[in-house]
Amino acid sequence: MTLRAWERRLTPGQVLVRVGLGLIFLVTAYPFVYVFSLAVMPYENFVRQSAHFLPSGFTLTYFGQVLSDPRLAHAFGISALKTVVGTVLSVVATVAAGWALSRPELRYGRLLTALFIVPLFVGGGLIPYFLVIRATGLLNTFGALVVPGLVASFNLLVVRSYFQSYPQAVLDAATVDGASAWTTFWRVVWPTSTPIIATVALLSGVGHWNEYFWPSLLVQSDLSPAQVVLQNLAVGRSFLSQINATGAQAAPESLIAAVAAIMVIPVLIVYPFLQRFVVSGILIGSVKE
Repeated sequence: MTLRAWERRLTPGQVLVRVGLGLIFLVTAYPFVYVFSLAVMPYENFVRQSAHFLPSGFTLTYFGQVLSDPRLAHAFGISALKTVVGTVLSVVATVAAGWALSRPELRYGRLLTALFIVPLFVGGGLIPYFLVIRATGLLNTFGALVVPGLVASFNLLVVRSYFQSYPQAVLDAATVDGASAWTTFWRVVWPTSTPIIATVALLSGVGHWNEYFWPSLLVQSDLSPAQVVLQNLAVGRSFLSQINATGAQAAPESLIAAVAAIMVIPVLIVYPFLQRFVVSGILIGSVKE
């Protein structure tokens, strides 16, 4: 089918929908294009133009300056470690809790599920949250970066709904073969639940990687992830002053854009591989037959 024949088949409504989707794509994609164009824009091109709506030139100088700074390299290491450890623990805890709450034989299962629904509507507050972290001895430790967000209520409810539709015949077959409750979960349920595990892993991983607010309050600078350092960089400009002191020319906006681009790149690389699992996992977990 030629392009002209394909266009003739479109109704006015379909054309309108495509135009709308195209506009949404432009609005969504342009911030990424803008950040990356600033990050690779040479200093001479930056100062020559009063506005920077479109890419102009290409250089990796800012990426080199950012990655060569030991403080930022340390902060990116903290972010990577926080994301890996937090995601693994979050996936194990969320899937195990979701499986337990989905079992009808669990006593007070509905009440326990209701307790996880409450935080979706009512938060505990900033000060009580901080006091709990301090009372548990997590303040200024790496545990403060991963333990408080171990099980997210939304993820738990999606997992619970997914497991409620798990084939009972498979569980009965495992019981007949003499499998215990733990063996059934670990050897049967876990390997056959890839979509929901990938969904929780991606949601938790993106959340840990992008988290800024609580790490800025709960840990000192030696445990600050890259997001906190980026905010300090945007406000203080001390890093830029040190670079200029070495004789190198650097635009503050381009330097901040380079840091933001480095943080966005891992998500852009991982997300396409897990997207189909995320969509199927959320759809299965959100629909009850």
